[in-house]
Amino acid sequence: MSLPVSRCRSLHATLAVLLLGGLLTGCGTARHPPTAGALNVSVNEWRVTPENASASPGPLLIVVHNSGRLAHNLVLSRDGVSVSSTPPIMPGQNADLQTTVQPGSYELLSSMVDDQATGVYGTLNVG
Repeated sequence: MSLPVSRCRSLHATLAVLLLGGLLTGCGTARHPPTAGALNVSVNEWRVTPENASASPGPLLIVVHNSGRLAHNLVLSRDGVSVSSTPPIMPGQNADLQTTVQPGSYELLSSMVDDQATGVYGTLNVG
C-alpha cells in the first residue's frame, strides 16, 4: 500500500523539521558536569562569577556561560599577559576554554567593549 504524494511530502517535511530542531537544540547549551580540572564561569555586563576561584596546577577546562545581554569573552591572563581566551560568546551561549595552568594567580576578565571599565573580572588562584 502506498501513501498519496501529498501525504508523503507532508511526512518528509515533518521529519525534516524534527531533525533540524533536534540539531539546533544542542547548539551552545551543553553543560559539562563538574569534574576535577574543570571550572564553571559565568560572565555578564557587570561581573565574572565566581569572582574568586581556585584550581590545581595542570590541565584546566573552563566552561564559560554568557548570562548577559551582550557578547562577552573570557580572557585568562597572568601579570597582564593573555594566556588564553575564548572567542566572543553570544548571550545565553557557552564556550570552552582549555588551558594548562601553573601555580600562581591569574585574572579572569572579559575584554569586550567596556567590560574592564565596569569591573568585569575575577581571580583564579592555582595552588
